[in-house]
Amino acid sequence: MVAIGVPGAGDDGASAAGRVLTLLHRRGPLTRAAVTAELGLAASAVGTALGELTALDLVRVGEPRRGSNGAPTGRGRPSPVVEVHPDGPVAVAVQLSADRATVGLVGLDRRIDHVRERALDGSGTDPASLLPELADAISDAALRTERRCVGVCVAMSGFIRESDGFVRSALHLGWNEVPLARRLGGMPPGLPVAVGRAATLAVLAEFRYGAGRGAASMLGLNCERVGVGGGFIDAGAPLTGGGHALEAGHIIVEPGGLRCPCGARGCLEMYADSRALLRAAGPRRHRGHEGVTEVFDDAAAGDRAAREAVRLTAGHLVTGLTSLVNTLAPERVVLMGFLADLYRAAEDSVRDGLTASSVVARAGQVEIVTGDLRHAALVGAAERAFAPLLRRPRSILRADPS
Repeated sequence: MVAIGVPGAGDDGASAAGRVLTLLHRRGPLTRAAVTAELGLAASAVGTALGELTALDLVRVGEPRRGSNGAPTGRGRPSPVVEVHPDGPVAVAVQLSADRATVGLVGLDRRIDHVRERALDGSGTDPASLLPELADAISDAALRTERRCVGVCVAMSGFIRESDGFVRSALHLGWNEVPLARRLGGMPPGLPVAVGRAATLAVLAEFRYGAGRGAASMLGLNCERVGVGGGFIDAGAPLTGGGHALEAGHIIVEPGGLRCPCGARGCLEMYADSRALLRAAGPRRHRGHEGVTEVFDDAAAGDRAAREAVRLTAGHLVTGLTSLVNTLAPERVVLMGFLADLYRAAEDSVRDGLTASSVVARAGQVEIVTGDLRHAALVGAAERAFAPLLRRPRSILRADPS
């Protein structure tokens, strides 16, 4: 995983153009003077890098910023504003979850276009049938734009060897030993394919661009209806542990409880995802997203059974958070997806429960917030797909067969 901070003078091998492009990608439009000051480069080196990036249609140089009177702002010679080119390259970002596949195009400005979802059922998740369909969806997304596609990243839950995109195990899909990146890379459109843990990528996106901005350390928990994933970032770097770190959904919160697909009993994800809420609410509820919304709405309206279901599910979330916060001591906790909805429905009980049960939360005044990004996993997947381009843009685009 690439480093999270803006690359500086000591960046490991990144070209000057790559460092300038990374800064603009992460920070948005800046004056040329601000770019020079931020990176600590000579003005001539920044000028050369901007010339290279402009020629590659990666960066656009505009007019200096102006005040309300129309005059350039700031002192001295006006500095032009530079930004990533709005028609620059895109990445194909994929989120593969237990019940659906989502595919979209993401630009360097993080604008997401052409998002398509396909529902999955148990019979449609076998790699032999799903991967050709997924390759078709990726190819279709790439053909929907005239912009250059520089790569693909699939975000999914599971035990993944990120160095080559090999999926050792994906419990909710029933996968074992699937060379996902290699198989997708051998199908049209033939783009480079990376594979990453969805929770880690979503947390990365929230840390850089969403609810985690400004935090020194951040614990993120994500739930896309089924299962719970987690990620932790400290001093700008995600905890990866060889691709298997922070399997938050498999913390035991109810010893001897329900059996999890992982083989253990009482895992957090069996008690704190959308299935758990519906199970706690009783058999008369609708299933799926519609049923979850109904439970939250009924709880807000004062329905006793719905409120009890929310209370019970939120209580198990607190139990899991207590172990995680006591172990990792994050400055901020960001809850995403279903867990964000659960927190909004039971904010006081989650916050007060964590404070009461976690000595670290009390001592460190851990902040709990909900995620800001609508498609955090897609944004995070695009970050991974863009990493080679951001490092050495000229080399990557020269190698682009398009």
